[in-house]
Amino acid sequence: MLGVLYAAFPVGYILGGLWIGRFRRVRHRGWIIYLGIMVAGLGMLALGLPVPIAVALVAAVINGAALEIGNLIWVNLMQELVPNERLARISSIEMLGSFALLPVGIGLTGWATDILGPATVCILGGAITMVAALLGLLHPVIRRLD
Repeated sequence: MLGVLYAAFPVGYILGGLWIGRFRRVRHRGWIIYLGIMVAGLGMLALGLPVPIAVALVAAVINGAALEIGNLIWVNLMQELVPNERLARISSIEMLGSFALLPVGIGLTGWATDILGPATVCILGGAITMVAALLGLLHPVIRRLD
């Protein structure tokens, strides 16, 4: 079942990419990115609840779609707002930070799962993600990002 759930996330990535790709210009990109993070957090939270497998599969697809939409908008924003002569350097620093923190997150998640259990980690992780995105939306620059 875990393999089926893992396969549902990329289905969401594909659907999210196809959906956002339909638009010539995406408006209110700050809102969309952060609301997408909130939706992804809600999907993760749902995976920790005692729900039927069909609901968990839908939550995984929605999580993947929300993350892909936000990621595609982010990459587009980087290309649009960062000067061409600095884009490679800034993108590499951003990716280095993301990939460098990935093992830390995986390690902390494993540790927390051993202590709290997988359901609690999914619920807490989803809730923390939602709150962090909500805090991001409090900043006027994010809300005005079009």
